[in-house]
Amino acid sequence: MLGAGAAQAAPTTALYLTMDGSDSIVAADFTSQVTAYNAALTAFFTANPVAFGQVAIGGAIFGADFQEFFAPQTIIDGTVLTSLETAISNLDPGRLGINGGSTAIGDALTASAASLVAFNISQGGGLRLIIDVTTDGENNFGSDPATVATGLVPGSVAAVNCLGIGASANCSFVAGAGTDFGSVSFANLDAALTAKIQIETTIPEPAKLLVVGVGVMCIGVVRRKRA
Repeated sequence: MLGAGAAQAAPTTALYLTMDGSDSIVAADFTSQVTAYNAALTAFFTANPVAFGQVAIGGAIFGADFQEFFAPQTIIDGTVLTSLETAISNLDPGRLGINGGSTAIGDALTASAASLVAFNISQGGGLRLIIDVTTDGENNFGSDPATVATGLVPGSVAAVNCLGIGASANCSFVAGAGTDFGSVSFANLDAALTAKIQIETTIPEPAKLLVVGVGVMCIGVVRRKRA
C-alpha cells in the first residue's frame, strides 16, 4: 500500500490543483484530463513515498464559476490519495455542474488562494502555498488573472504556476516565482503533470531526472498562441 508509515512528517507544501472545466474542452478531452491527473498523482507518490505527510493537496474546477472538489488536506497515505483521485474521477462527466460557457481564470485564482490560506492558518502557518492551473484557453470573464496573480505573490502565495493544454492556452498570467510550463497535448498531459508536480513540491530525488524529462517531452509539444 502507498504511503505506509510516512505520514508523521508535517506538511511543508500545499498545492492547489485549479482545473479548467470550460466547454471548450470536449468530453473526450476532459476524460483524458481527469485520467491524466490521477495517473500523474499515482506516479508521483509511487516514485516519492517521502512526499506522504509532507505534501498537502486541494483542488477545484472552474469555468465561469468555481467549485472545490477536494478541500486541501495533507496526503498522509494511500487512503487519502485514493480519496483525492476519486474526487477527481467524479468530475467526469458532470464537471460538478459548473457554468462552462466562459473561462474565469482570475476569479479561480482568488478562490484557490482563499482555500489555501485557510488551510495554512489551520496548520499554524509556514507552508509554501502553490496554485497550479491547467487550462486550454485564456481568461475571458471576470477579474484579470495577471492582476490577481501579482497581488497574491509574494504575499499569501509563493507561486502561481500554469500548464497549457493545446495551441490556444495562455499562461502569461503567472506571477512572482511562478512558472509557465508551456503547452502540451492531452495525449502527453499525464507525463507533463507528473514532472510538474515533482518540480513544484521540490522533492529531491528524482527531480533532476524529471526536469530532463520535461525538456525531452517539450520536443514536439503544442506551443501556445499568444493573444
